[in-house]
Amino acid sequence: MGASPAALAALSAAVAVETAAAAWYLARVRMPRPPVGVYTGGDVAVLCAGVVIAPLLYSALPGAAVSAVFGLVCCLAAQFTLAPLLAAAGLRATPWSWTAALTATAATALAALTGHPGAARAGSDALIAVAVVGVANLWTQSGLRSAHTAALAAVLTGYDLAATTLTDTTTRFFEQVQDRPFAPMLALTGGPHPVAVGLGDLLLLVLYPLVAAKAHGRTAAACAALAGLLTTTAVSTCFALGLLTSGFPLLTALGPLIVAQHLYWRRRSGGERTTARWREGLPGPRPRPSRSELAAALDTAVPEGTPPGSWLALADGRVLGTGPTPGRARREARVRGEDAPTTARMV
Repeated sequence: MGASPAALAALSAAVAVETAAAAWYLARVRMPRPPVGVYTGGDVAVLCAGVVIAPLLYSALPGAAVSAVFGLVCCLAAQFTLAPLLAAAGLRATPWSWTAALTATAATALAALTGHPGAARAGSDALIAVAVVGVANLWTQSGLRSAHTAALAAVLTGYDLAATTLTDTTTRFFEQVQDRPFAPMLALTGGPHPVAVGLGDLLLLVLYPLVAAKAHGRTAAACAALAGLLTTTAVSTCFALGLLTSGFPLLTALGPLIVAQHLYWRRRSGGERTTARWREGLPGPRPRPSRSELAAALDTAVPEGTPPGSWLALADGRVLGTGPTPGRARREARVRGEDAPTTARMV
């Protein structure tokens, strides 16, 4: 590869800084919830399909068009990342976030057009870094679960391995975007063999610690961040020693680690914490009802006038709320100021 050990060490440091910045953002900035609701398994399947199909579609476009598409995506991602941050600081979020995003995008494009590759690469890296922090936080705060993230990592691991080692999909895409502005990678050096980490790899490196923090707590998040950093450092060390000389599919190492961590923490904690419990600062997943609680729920009298097919939110033999779904029944209980119900049953 010919990369200097200093550049490789700097790449690991950049990944660590990016992960820390995303964790800081998660702890201090609440992003507006998108109107599409929480993520489901179907959403993850669509996301995986998009990741697989996108490089094939981009290969049919000229390099300049691909740069334009990624430039627009980076600009939009930077804007929605900066807006809540500026709002939390008491500033006028919309105009200032758009001003900052458009200025950074225009400056990066201008640097590329005027023959300043170093400045263009720095601008692209800054936009990519901001975008990854925002996207990882948006997915986490919108309810992406640890199970969804592990499934995403498993699918992308297989795809990354096939696209990099079994076919030339990754090689052709890299040749198409290398040294162009807004290339989907965090690149510290240019040329045919840059010291860089791909956008998908970087996103999962940053995303899983955030999801682990929401689902299982700080210890799981710290372990996830450490595992990602050690993986990046190990690959960089292999390049520095000459054991690796061409592009390495990082997800083939990172993906199985994410899946293993998810399985371990789910088994240890008995599940994962919901987004609502995380926002309320409640520890761990909702405990499963005991046999006595289930028996009490079955023996609880149904309030008069309750329509058939309704759900009851119950605790200690009392009906705390009713609704057409378990979630609506529990929500009614919270609106009334009651303690969190432990069980729900249909009438």
